[in-house]
Amino acid sequence: MRFLIIFLFSASLYAEQSKVLCELDGTYSITYKDIKKTYLSEGIEFFKNLATQTQQSLFLLQRAKTSFASEDWEKDKMYVVQYWQADMNSEKFKSLTHTFDPSPIWLNPNASWSSEVTDTGIEVFHTMQPGEEHPLFPEYEVELYRVTNSFNWFTGKGKIQGDIWLKNKKGSKNSSPKVEVRASGKCDLQKKQF
Repeated sequence: MRFLIIFLFSASLYAEQSKVLCELDGTYSITYKDIKKTYLSEGIEFFKNLATQTQQSLFLLQRAKTSFASEDWEKDKMYVVQYWQADMNSEKFKSLTHTFDPSPIWLNPNASWSSEVTDTGIEVFHTMQPGEEHPLFPEYEVELYRVTNSFNWFTGKGKIQGDIWLKNKKGSKNSSPKVEVRASGKCDLQKKQF
């Protein structure tokens, strides 16, 4: 009898868990050009010093990126698979793993992370602090590191957005990588109703 109760309890726990698979297509872009010393670089400083992301900081970051000509960015196609685990009843985040093909070497798998459950889904933020040494490349320190994974309960879509700006410690001109990751696609989750 005790075995049956344990089995039923564990089965109900398993039923509440859900694994969500998202397949995303996008681009991985990199440039080594230095940003021009204008108010846009001040915008980057503003963005780096914020503890949280705001619409103003995102706007300034996008403006800073426009100072590079489109031919300055090397662009490659990228395929991302996100493996989400969430409690469907309470809509709580449990875990996330993801794979990249090809894998951008600048991603730090041990970056600090936090998650947020929103009205429409889940977001997971991976961050590093400005001035922190990149663990895979000790010759670089972080200027900006933010990678955001998300999926939407209602649209059944997933997304990843990443901005990684590193600075060469030697200060060599045009030797500091600036990486952008953008991908979106469908998830296998049944859509919720508004």
